[in-house]
Amino acid sequence: MSKKNKILGVSILGGTGFIGRHLVDYFLNQGVGSIRILTRKKGLINNVSFVQGDLLSSNSLNELVNGQELVINLAYISENHKANLIAIDQLANACIEEGVSKFIHCSTAVVAGRVDAPIINEETLCNPLSGYEKTKLAIEDLLLSRFRNKVELIIVRPTAVFGVGGLNLVKTANALMNKSRFANILPILINSYRKMHLVPVEEVVRGIYYLATIDQDLSGEKFIISQDNHPYNNYFDIVNYLATKFGHNSYPAIFIPFSSLFLMLILKLMGRSQVNPEQVFSSKKLHEYGYTSNVDFIEALDKFVLSLYS
Repeated sequence: MSKKNKILGVSILGGTGFIGRHLVDYFLNQGVGSIRILTRKKGLINNVSFVQGDLLSSNSLNELVNGQELVINLAYISENHKANLIAIDQLANACIEEGVSKFIHCSTAVVAGRVDAPIINEETLCNPLSGYEKTKLAIEDLLLSRFRNKVELIIVRPTAVFGVGGLNLVKTANALMNKSRFANILPILINSYRKMHLVPVEEVVRGIYYLATIDQDLSGEKFIISQDNHPYNNYFDIVNYLATKFGHNSYPAIFIPFSSLFLMLILKLMGRSQVNPEQVFSSKKLHEYGYTSNVDFIEALDKFVLSLYS
């Protein structure tokens, strides 16, 4: 196991979002003393300071990162390629000016885009198709360029993050709870065992914390955070697990002939990047660097289900 460093101070962008809230709670539980979050209003709760400002304000970014050794970026400006690059460039300037030593950027596994490889890892050559994928990859490239030989940059690429307060799986759960059994059978016939690429938010948070504390220079390294190897991480098994949790009968394993080929055609026509229903994202590299997961996929599903009733 790698030696761990204590985090003295961290600034988080996107700290009030889904992943951010879980990350802040985890850091507090780990005894991190100084946590700053960029928000619209100033404030102080427990050991968390709220710095007023936004991603496009260079002054607030400097205030946010001043005196902090670690910065974690979870923020993203929806559907605005130019604004994202301007914000990241200003954030990079602030970090360099204020002497930040480590920067962890949360990207996404889907920057890989449409590739033929059955297993996607950090060495897979990216081929982004959507505007979201292209912007996310451009942010990575900009940070790699700006921080080279100046700030230790680590890029994490989580897959589809789910958990309490998140949106992934909510649509599927609502369909199971509110639609007819026949209406829910139709997508099962087509999707069958399509990989869902779900990863518990707790896994993402622990992965980020591990990389933040590891006593090793990881400048420029990228890490996929996934649980694609879990046997339930596919459409049919997820739907059946949720259905039984909602008190419904399980669905039979009946699929249309050549469902995988049919699904690939549908996904291509829809312009999706990941069209191979059996394609997986590998987190092997993260584990090779000493990370050990203690987040149970099924327990995370149970917590998610309970949150729907609260």
